[in-house]
Amino acid sequence: MSTRAFTLTLLGLLVVVIVGSLIDVMEVDAAQYASMSRDMLQQDDWLQLFHRGDPYLDKPPMLFWLSALSFKLFGVHNWSYKLPSILFAFLGIFATYRFAALHYGREVARLAAVMFGASAAFLIMTNDVRCDTILTGSVITAIWMGSAWMEQRRWWQLIGCAFAIAVGMLAKGPMGLVAPVLALGGEVIFKRRWRILLDPRLWLIPLIVGTALVPMCIGLYEQHGMHGIRFYFWEQSFGRITGENRWKDDSSMLFFTHEVLWQMLPWVLFVLLGIWGAVKALRQRDPLAEYASITGAILVFVALSLSQFKLPHYLYVITPLFAVLGAAAWKASSRLIFLHMQIGVTILLGGLTVFLAAYCFPVGGWPFIVLMLALIGIVVFISRKSVPKDRVLHLTIATWLVSAFILNAHLYPQLMHYQANAQAGKWAKEQGLAPDHFFGMQVSGTALDFYAGHPVRWLSDAGEARPVIGPGVVIYTDRERYKELIAADLVPKEVIEFPDYSVQMLDLDLILPYSRASAIRSRFLLRY
Repeated sequence: MSTRAFTLTLLGLLVVVIVGSLIDVMEVDAAQYASMSRDMLQQDDWLQLFHRGDPYLDKPPMLFWLSALSFKLFGVHNWSYKLPSILFAFLGIFATYRFAALHYGREVARLAAVMFGASAAFLIMTNDVRCDTILTGSVITAIWMGSAWMEQRRWWQLIGCAFAIAVGMLAKGPMGLVAPVLALGGEVIFKRRWRILLDPRLWLIPLIVGTALVPMCIGLYEQHGMHGIRFYFWEQSFGRITGENRWKDDSSMLFFTHEVLWQMLPWVLFVLLGIWGAVKALRQRDPLAEYASITGAILVFVALSLSQFKLPHYLYVITPLFAVLGAAAWKASSRLIFLHMQIGVTILLGGLTVFLAAYCFPVGGWPFIVLMLALIGIVVFISRKSVPKDRVLHLTIATWLVSAFILNAHLYPQLMHYQANAQAGKWAKEQGLAPDHFFGMQVSGTALDFYAGHPVRWLSDAGEARPVIGPGVVIYTDRERYKELIAADLVPKEVIEFPDYSVQMLDLDLILPYSRASAIRSRFLLRY
C-alpha cells in the first residue's frame, strides 16, 4: 500500500468520523453517559458518579472525566461528548500501526491500521460512543508499548504501557489489564522470554497503575464503601463469569462468533484466514513473527464468551488484533480466489449502501449515490495499472469509505429522527423549560435528560400529574398515558407528536419502508 493511498485513506476516515460526530448521541448507554458527564461538570464533583441524582455504580469514571472536561472546554454538544473517545479511536489506529510495524514491517502495518479504521466496528464505536472506545485504544496501545519494551527495553515504552493499562482500567475495569496481559503473555510463553518476568523494572507497572487508580478508588469508597471497591475489581467483570454479577442473559457461548463476521467487515475473509493461519502455525509449532495478536484475540474472545451477559460492543477491545491478523494474511495470500471473494464482499457492501440510500431512505439519497459511483469509478481508473491485489485493496477501501460517509451523512441522521426522547428534549431546551415545568409520565430516557439539559422528573399517573400541572407545564408521555390524562379531565392546550423507535435496537421493521409505519410508536408533548 503506497504512502499516498495510506494518507488518503486516513483523511477519508477523518472526514467520516467528523461527520459522524455531529449525529445525536444514541440511547441507551451513550446518552446516559453524556448526561452524566454534563451533570459531573455542573456539580463540579469529579470523584463521585451520579445518574439522575442517585449514586452510580457500574462503569469507571474515565469516560465521564474526559467528556466532562471536553464539555468544559468546548460546550455541551454531540461532538464534544464524542471527541475524547474519537481521539482514543485514532490512537488505536496509530498503536495498531506501530505494533504491526514492529513485527511485520511498514506494508503490513499500513494494512492493519486500515483494516481496523475502515471496519464496521470502528464506524460504530465512533458513532455510538461508550466506554469501549477508550478501552480499545488503551489496550492496543498497552500491547504495542509492552511488546516494544520486550524488543528494545526503553524506559518510555514500559512507562507508556503502564499508563495505557491504567487508562484502560479507568475506562472499563479489569479488562484494561487482562487483555494486554493475555496478549503479551503469549509473547513471553511462545518466545520463551521467561527472564523478562524477573526484570525489576516491571515493578513500575503496578506502581503507576495503582497510583492512577487511587482517585477512582477514593470516590468508590466514599460513595459505596468496600462494596464499591470489590464491585470494580471483581464483580463488574469476573462476576459475570462466576454469576455474581446481576447482569445475565440467555446468549450462548457462540454469541461473539457471528459478531466477528460483521464487525470486521469488509475484511472478515482475511481476518478469518489470519486466525486460521496463526492457529495452524501454533499447532505445528511453526514460528510466528509475534504471538500477542493471536493469543490476545483468542483468549479474550474465550473469556468474553464465558460471560453470562454479552453485548456486541464487548468485542471491540480485540478488533485491532483481528486487524493485525487480517493484514498479515492479506500480505501472505497469493491465491486469486480470495481476491475474487473480496471483490464479492465489496460489491455486496456497495450494493447494500445503494439499496439503503435509494430505496429505504430515498429522500436526499440520490446525490450520495452519484458521489459513491463517481468516487469508486475514479479509484478504479487510477488503479487500473496496479497489480491485482492493490486494485482490490483500493476498491475495498474506497467502497467502505463512501459507504461509511453515506451512513453518517444521510442514513444515521434520518434514523435519529425516530429517537423521540432526543427530539422532545431538544424542544424542551429550545423552549427554555425549567425542571419544574417539564415532566415525563411513564416515559423517560437518557436522551431526554441530555438534550433537555437536566434530569427530567418522572410522573407515575394522572393523580401524580394533577398537582404539578399549571400554566406553561409540559408533560412528555405515550399514547396510553395521554388518554389517561384526557380521561382525568387534564386536557392540554397544545399537543406535539413525535415518531419513536429504539434506534439502538435497529431492525428491518424500521429499515424497510413497507413495515416502518407499523414499527413506529408515538410520543407526545402535552403543553398546559
